[in-house]
Formats: sequence, structure tokens, C-alpha cells
Amino acid sequence: MVLQDNETALHCASFRGHIECVQSLLEIETININATDQNGQTALHLALQRSHIDIALLLITKGCELNVQDKNGETALHIAARFGLLSVVQTLCHLGASLDIISSNSLTALHIAAKEGHIEIVRCLCFFGADIKKKNKESLTAEIIALAQEHSDIGLLLAKMKSDQVRELYIEHLCPLETPLKRIKLKLFGHSGVGKTRLMCSLQTGSVIGSIINVVSRRFSDNLSSPSSSITSSPSKDEGLSNAEDLFEPSNTLKINQRYVTPHQQYTRGIDVQNLTFQGCGEFSVWEFGGYEPYHMAYDHFVGNTDCVHVIIYRCIDPTEVQYKQVLYWMNFLKGRVAPSEPIGHCGIISRRSKVVIVGSHANPSLFPQRNSDGEYISSDSDAMLKTIRLRFETHFDIYDKLILLDSTHSNCPGMKILKGYLCKSRDTILSRLPKSMGLLESCVQYLVGLRKQVAHFPVITWPHFTTLVRNDVNPLAGDSHCRQLIQQLQLIGEVVYLRDEISETDYVVLSPEWLGTHIIGNLLSAEFLSRCRINGCYSVDEFASIYPEITEPVDLLRILDTLQLCAPIDIDGETEFEFPAFNIQMVPRDVWLNDRPSFVYGGVRVLPMRGMERSLQSTFPRIQIALRRSMNDFQDPMDADLTQWAGCSKMSSGQMEALIRLHGDAVEIQVRGPCEISTSCFYFLEDITNLVEQTAQDVAPGISLERHFLSPKHLREHNSNPAVYAPETIMAMQQAESLIIRNNQEGEELFIDVVCFGSRDVAAVLTLGIDIGIAQLQLASRCELAALLDPADAMGRDWSILAVKLNLTDQLPEVDSTGQSLSRTDQLLAEWALQSPETATVGRLCIILDELGRQDAKDALYRTVPLYLFAPLIDQPTTQLVEYRDSGVVSSTHSTVDPCSASTFSR
Repeated sequence: MVLQDNETALHCASFRGHIECVQSLLEIETININATDQNGQTALHLALQRSHIDIALLLITKGCELNVQDKNGETALHIAARFGLLSVVQTLCHLGASLDIISSNSLTALHIAAKEGHIEIVRCLCFFGADIKKKNKESLTAEIIALAQEHSDIGLLLAKMKSDQVRELYIEHLCPLETPLKRIKLKLFGHSGVGKTRLMCSLQTGSVIGSIINVVSRRFSDNLSSPSSSITSSPSKDEGLSNAEDLFEPSNTLKINQRYVTPHQQYTRGIDVQNLTFQGCGEFSVWEFGGYEPYHMAYDHFVGNTDCVHVIIYRCIDPTEVQYKQVLYWMNFLKGRVAPSEPIGHCGIISRRSKVVIVGSHANPSLFPQRNSDGEYISSDSDAMLKTIRLRFETHFDIYDKLILLDSTHSNCPGMKILKGYLCKSRDTILSRLPKSMGLLESCVQYLVGLRKQVAHFPVITWPHFTTLVRNDVNPLAGDSHCRQLIQQLQLIGEVVYLRDEISETDYVVLSPEWLGTHIIGNLLSAEFLSRCRINGCYSVDEFASIYPEITEPVDLLRILDTLQLCAPIDIDGETEFEFPAFNIQMVPRDVWLNDRPSFVYGGVRVLPMRGMERSLQSTFPRIQIALRRSMNDFQDPMDADLTQWAGCSKMSSGQMEALIRLHGDAVEIQVRGPCEISTSCFYFLEDITNLVEQTAQDVAPGISLERHFLSPKHLREHNSNPAVYAPETIMAMQQAESLIIRNNQEGEELFIDVVCFGSRDVAAVLTLGIDIGIAQLQLASRCELAALLDPADAMGRDWSILAVKLNLTDQLPEVDSTGQSLSRTDQLLAEWALQSPETATVGRLCIILDELGRQDAKDALYRTVPLYLFAPLIDQPTTQLVEYRDSGVVSSTHSTVDPCSASTFSR
């Protein structure tokens, strides 16, 4: 149907932004996508005039004519250039739209973009070859038009494009080359004294200098006693604090100060970064992560990318148990900091697994008298350890199938040759899957050499400043997408560190990773500095300036440390200071949690890492304290709130409510108490703080699943030194049994409403129990666990195939089976079940089916990894009291009015 003015239904829908209508109309075979109205405009013209980018791109992908001119002689490119629609301009240029068509006003798209000040579009048009010398009817070029409109940046850009030869060179630099990137990152992990530095030196040996370095490194590494670490420390330290009284023992002073003992004289400070070429392996950016434990809280900013090789090193001369614990610690450390990604493969294997090789240093014939035909040391203990590690971590890591035993003092030993061969092969594999190098990359690397000298004392610039420098001094045609690709490649080869401040939404480029890793982090968290820093961890700007006198603006450095979540601003007597929880060694006062509130309601929870991921939260606690301080800065009523922090413990208050947050062995324990008449607020207070703890832990280590273990409110009220615990599987089993009472680990019983809801029936009324959560809401951790357990063929048939029968999905079996090992069959079945039966596909129903299959292991895994409940905040209650007390005051995503909030095992 065509209206009087030749307007079709497609014109109307495109002009008014009705994309569903446009999609439906385009499915009609007889539709004329290029029909013009009385003004000569197509549907594409009209969509662009109203900036309906999604409709415009849809029309373009459906094959509409790109160069149709309307009555004013304007094409789609003219209109997109006028309104600054960069994505449309880029698409039109990529698809070959004519760039230099002149409108009836003798204007090209370049003239219009220059006049309107759209510099990114000007860059795009220049990149694709628009004629910059073309003049309008007034004999003005795009450069003159831009200057007339005071767009001096565009005028300067176009002035640089006058030489066709120069422009072609700029364009060539922005295109991918045929060569791969020059290097990848090699990251070394291990406890202090295991020989990371010496191994790095040995890998590059091939000269006299390398041999000298080897001698020096052997001097400070060979004769060390077994490195003191928290893994081999006394049980009392590992077990943490069982109750508040333990915080006040005099021996705790010794415990806290022990972490500041220098591991050995030449230990690696922070992260040592070097670009090295290994003989026969190629070039690497080597990042040696110091083993000294206080540094570990900052490493997540530099770990997580899968396009690199991870080397975990231990000492063969240490006891076997110590070797295993150290390797296990670093494997868990890496697993936590590498975010798992979809799709889930066979047996729960995630996509893009990181490469890991395990190396035993200090190997010698007296330790390993047996060798194989290739001269490699043979060790049954090492083989057993590797088998165990591969079994536990192969879903997340591509672990080399040999544990390499070597002596770093002999660069030509068999173990070193095997390691070099592995590094060479892994480097080639990783480079083959990465985008090819841009010509701009090499130019920028050379430019950074001079730039670093100019800003040597503080080699950090903002992202906008970086892009400006690249365009002014390297390539003026570099658009936003080119700059993003450039910074990604600079990071991959280890030239820069890119930081994002989520609070201020400011991005920074650290031009010297070595400066940040060694001079800043390596100094501030060193044993030497920690032993003499202020005991409360708070510094004014002037006090901090004396630590780095060469930096003229210490506030700039503090802003970077704030971005790294090593400190947070705090108001002290009207003056802004910066709090560093990692520096805080103040002891907790004895009266922090007195037994003087007999009428209060109590509640508490311990947030633990999933089984097998022990010691994953201890280095995270200072970051949690940073998050607590930031939450206070955003508190809804700061006059009504308070936060005091000590070593390993924080106390927060909001009105009459109090919360104690502290380390408890491998867990972070949160206790909350308040008057019984505001029990609803106490629930929210605990929920908000627990969510903050979990979210912070997830930000630091997205690969760790967390569990909530609730504490007995009766024992908390009695200040029992060893309160009973309700594990997540116990709470889920209670829900499955439709009971109201939970049994704890000390054989005691309490009501669910008291344990979780502070006795508030109003809270209980808005909870969705974990067993009622839909399968479609299962988090990645739960799905990976189920895939790992149910994908492998079971001798009794209790695997994914029988599960399909139980789910009435037998018709889907051939299709699911056809995917082979590329996708998890269990995960596919659960997704299909959730799609076909959204009402009945729940966690509870799946657990019943797993029971019928006799798969208690899978049911237990589900119990531990799904939320114990979801809840919606009480925001629409008519009762005045509920409205008054519905919020704890802590700013948290908990109080979303859109989505119900999860409260339990937390996994991303």
C-alpha cells in the first residue's frame, strides 16, 4: 500500500522507529526496500533522519541501495555524517558506498562532517579515501569549512592529509600486517625462594652476562631454608579466629608482625617485568610475581588473561607435602583470578583454558637418582602430584602433561630443554589465535620509549590523553576503534597496563609496568615498608608525599592506588586522608563486641570459598575493608553510621544496629545484632554487608564460587566461642523436606526464620527458596559442576543420557549427542528443559531426579552452588515501620527494584 505522497508502510515504520514492524515488512517478498517518497527519500534516509541506527543497519544488511540521492542530492552517507552516526558511516564505507557524491548544495559527506565537528567521522572518511581537496560551490575545502566553524582539531587533521603519500602511509599503519605480535607474556608464580628469578636468568643464558646472573641468583636462592609462608605456618594462624576474644590475645601481636619478616635478602619486590628473548623460544614479556604474601592482594589486576603462559615453580628439596600445598595454592590462586567463560564443554571444560606448566627447581641426582632415556629425572611423587593437579584443574587449565624437574644452574639440562620446547610451542599456539599486529603498534612502541623518559617520575596518563598523543604524534587517522585495538595489543605484549576506575569512570594507561609493579606495589607492600608504616594505615596527602618525593602531585599517585583498591579516602576531623588496610596492624579492642545486648536479635554468616579452594579469601580481606570504607563514603545517612577498622577485623554501625566483619580462618565472618523491633532492618544490614563481601571477593577472584554458612543466632546471642554452623546443603535439604527447622553441625535445631530472617515474618514472606529457583537461573559454577559429574559415561548408566529420559527429552538426544565434546551434553539438556518447561524446571525438581538416579554427588554439588534464597526488598509495604527500616543504609545492589536478589553461594 502506497499513500498519496508515495510513502509506504516501510517508510512510516522506519521514520517512527518501529523496528519490529520493519522486520516484519522486510519478510514480505514483494516489499520494495528502495522505494522513494515524494522527496526522493528511501526508508534508509528516513531512519537516519531520526537517528534510528538499529533500523538503518537492519536495512543496510538487507541489501538496500546505498547511494540513492533524495531531492536535495543527499545520500544516506550525507545524513549519517550530519547527525554524527559513526557506526552507520563505518558500515556504509565498509560496504563500498560512494564517498564523494555531491549534494545539490555541492557538499560531500566530508564537508558536512567537518562543518558539524564530527572528527571521528572525518577520520573514517579520510581512512576510506574521501577526497579532502574537493571544494563546494564557494570553493571551500573541508579543511577551510572546519576552521570557519572553529573546529581547529579537524582543520589540523585535514591539513596532515594533504599529501596522498603521507595519508597512504597512515592508512597502511592502521591495517593488520601479516606478521604476528612480537611477544606474549610469560608469568612466573611461586613462593619466595623457590628460584623464579634464577629460572628466568637461566632461560636467557647464552652469554657471559647471563652466566654471571646465574651465579648471583644461585647465591641468594640455593642455601635458603624452606620459605616461611602461611601454608607451612602454625595451625593457629591457618585456623583463624574462632571468636572475638581470640583477637585480644597478646600472641596476636607476634602473629601480625610475622607477616612483615623479610623472606630473604634478595626476594622479588612486587612484580618484576622485563622483555626478554630466550634462546630457541623467541621473545617474551616476563612477569615475575613475588612470592611474599602481602603482595598477593594486588595481583588480580595483572592476572586473568588467557593469552599467556603461566609457570608455577616449587622447590624439589622441600618436603613433598610442602611442594603439593604450594602448587595447590597457586593453582587455586590462578583459578580464582581467571574468569570462566562459556560455552561449557564436555565434562565442564570451559572455553579458552589458560596454559599452565609446573616446574620443580633445585633438582639434582641425589634427589632423583633415576632418569629416563632422554635424561629426564623420574619421580613417582611428582607424577602423582601432577596427576592430582590435572584431575582437579583440567576443566579450567590446559596443564602441560609433564611436571618438569630441572636445575636452573645448568641451562642445558634436559629439564630446561623440555621447558624451552614447551614455551616455544605454546608461544606459537597463542600467537596463531591472536589478531595480527597493526602497523601502528610498532610505531607506538618506538614512540613510548621517548615518552617514558619525559614522564619517568610518574609514567601514568589518562586514556583521553593517551589517544590524543597517539593522534598528534603517531597517526592522526587513528579512530577510537583503532586506539582500543592498539591498547589491547600493547597490553598483550606487556608494554603498558590499562586501569579502569569504576567509580570515577576514568581510564588510565600506565606506560611502565615495571614502575607500577616494582617501584610502587613492590615498595608499598614490601616487608621493609610494612614494618615502619603508620600502624592505623592512614596517611594525609602531605605525609604520603614524603614516600615518593619525586612525584610532584602525590594526589595523582593516590588516585591510582585508589583505582587499584589499595586505599580509600577517609574523612578525619574534616581533613581527607587515605586509608591503607594492608598497613593496619592495630589490635582489636577487647570491648568491640561486649555481651551487653541481651534483648537484641543476632544473626551471622560465614562466607567461604568452595570446597578445595581454601586460603582464597585471606589475601582479599584488605580489599573488603576498602569496599567497606567506600560504602561509608556513599552512606545514605553518614551522620548515622560509623566504621572502625583494625588488622583483620572491621566494625560497622548503622543507627542501633552493629556489625562485626572479620577473618575466620578461610572464611569472612559477619555478625549483626540490633533491637528486636527492627529485625527486618537487621536482615537487610546483614544482607547488604554480605553482598558487599561477596561482590568484592568476586571482583578480585571471579573464578571462585562462594558459600554462605549461617551461624546459630542462639549461640551468637550467648556469645558462644564456637557457634554452631548451618551449611548450605543442610539448609537446602531442609527446604527440600518442606521443613521449618534446621539441624546444625552440633546437633542443635533452630527455626529457618530465626537463622536467616532474624525472626522477621515480613522478610520470610518475600523470600523465594533455593529449591524454587528456575534452572534457567543457574550460575556458571553450578552448570560446570553438573557437567563435570554427569557428562562422563557412568558404569550404571546414571549419566546425562538417563537424565534426558527423566526430563522427558528423549527426542533431543540425537541432536545433543551430535555436538560431540565441543559442548556439554548435560548443560544442553538443562537448557532445553528450562526452555520447554519453565514452570517445572526448578532446582528442587532436578534434585528429586538426581536422587532417583542415585547421584548424591551431583545433588550435593547443586546444593552447595545455588542461591539459598532470592528475595525482593520490602519497598511497597504500607506499614510505616517497614518503610522506615527497610534499608540498612549501606549502598548496595541489593536494593534493586527490578530483580530479586540472590543470597547465598555467589559465582560469576
